[in-house]
Formats: sequence, C-alpha cells, structure tokens
Amino acid sequence: MGSKWVLERYKGFSKFFFCCNDVSRLQPIRSLCTVVQLFPPSKRKVVQVLEFIAEQEGIELPYPLAEKIADKSKNNLRQAIRSFEASWHGSYPFTEDQEILTVWEDDIANIAKDMVAVQSPKQLYIIRGKLQNLIEHDVSPDFFSESLLGELKKHLDEPFQLQLDGLHKDYNV
Repeated sequence: MGSKWVLERYKGFSKFFFCCNDVSRLQPIRSLCTVVQLFPPSKRKVVQVLEFIAEQEGIELPYPLAEKIADKSKNNLRQAIRSFEASWHGSYPFTEDQEILTVWEDDIANIAKDMVAVQSPKQLYIIRGKLQNLIEHDVSPDFFSESLLGELKKHLDEPFQLQLDGLHKDYNV
C-alpha cells in the first residue's frame, strides 16, 4: 500500500489525517496511526442544532418536528440539516405531523427508476451526472448505497432482488 510507505518515510516530519466510516479500512496502516473515533451526536444534540439554526433564520420549528427530523436522519447531523431545509422549502409554516422531506432520497429514487427504465449509454451518462451531484453535496456513500438498494428492489422481480443483495454484500465491505 502506497500510503504506508509515505507514512513510514515522513514519520516524525509530517502529520496525515485519514477520515473513514469504518476503522477496519485503516488496518494496513493502523500501527502507524493514532485512531480517534468520533461518534455521531445524540438525538438531543441534533435537536439543539436544528433549534439553533431555526432561531438564527427566524423559522418557527416545533420541538416534536425537530425530534422527528433527528430520528429520520439517524442522528446524522448533515442529513438532519438537509431534511430541515428541504421541509422548510417544501411547506412552511410547519405542522407537528408534517412529513419530513429529504431531497436526496427523491433524487436516489429517480436514479433507481431511470436505471431500470432505460439501459443505454446516454442514460448512463445522465445517471453519472446525477451521481456526481450527490458526491459534490457530500451525500454519505452508506446512505446512498442503502437508499439505492431499497429503491432498486421496488422496481425489480424477486430473482433480481436476491442477485442485487448478493452484489451489495460483495461490494459493501
């Protein structure tokens, strides 16, 4: 692995930071690293951040809705902020029983639908552009992978769903 050589060569002179969702990916270089594990914020912290943003923007955010956003985002602060913004743009003023909107889930659902509908080089190019947009907006690869898997299963027959599950297990280490 090239990064191990670089770390050994510049040991003591430079500091390198690696960021990953799964610490096992750093196994080859773990002996040369100090692992700092950052846990996701608690639901209460996510709600506090959403309330702070709402206050700064002059938006009235009911506490139960903030909790619902935090739950739906699975304590992913970035996803919670995106959901809050999408819901605010979608329908404001808020109601406590309002549906939580996530822009990315809709985009991923459209990508899955397009993948199944037409398989052509042109369609591949269009989907590639949509994927690049998701990457540019820092959509979590795990979130994308799980959402795409679920959406594709909605459009495929049982044998293909099983095949898709196998591929997902093989490529999602």
